[in-house]
Amino acid sequence: MPDHNQTAPGELEVVRRFINTWSIPNDTREKTDALPELARTREVWRKEFPHQSRSRNDALGRLLRLRADLRSACQGDSSSEDALNKWFDSAALSVKTRWIGGAAKLTIESSEASFVGYIVAIVANAIASGEWARLKTCPDCQWAFYDHTRNGGKRWCGMTKGGPDGRACGTIAKVTAYRAREAMKARVT
Repeated sequence: MPDHNQTAPGELEVVRRFINTWSIPNDTREKTDALPELARTREVWRKEFPHQSRSRNDALGRLLRLRADLRSACQGDSSSEDALNKWFDSAALSVKTRWIGGAAKLTIESSEASFVGYIVAIVANAIASGEWARLKTCPDCQWAFYDHTRNGGKRWCGMTKGGPDGRACGTIAKVTAYRAREAMKARVT
């Protein structure tokens, strides 16, 4: 699926790409899961996440649970709070001071040397900075996107097709709602 300026800032983009290892492609509209293949083949993993290697703590089951919990959190599911807190506990997070341009900045790091620890630390930093609230999933195609709008109110991955294979999830949802309203009006009159 095209990004249409859906990329997240900084390292949060790695989290977005990780979440999008599960998707519903526009051409087939059938759920696909690339994570098992990524976890099975080092070369494929390195191609998708070139700067983040996996460790023994990054078993497929653990990666699948993390991705599901992150996807749930992006959807605004209130039950994801407990799941995220468990991930924060398991990743042994700590706060560090970094001097950037003469100013102190706090960053959250994981002492767990794993991809999971790396992802969990990024999520914790994004929550602390307020960026996490802008990482969302489309209610139609489930694609994770970063909301760059001024008010942070974007709901769908896109309103325009963005090419011959694109899908305008927002437009489709609005047309569906319009048709439902019109059908209701027709029944009432």
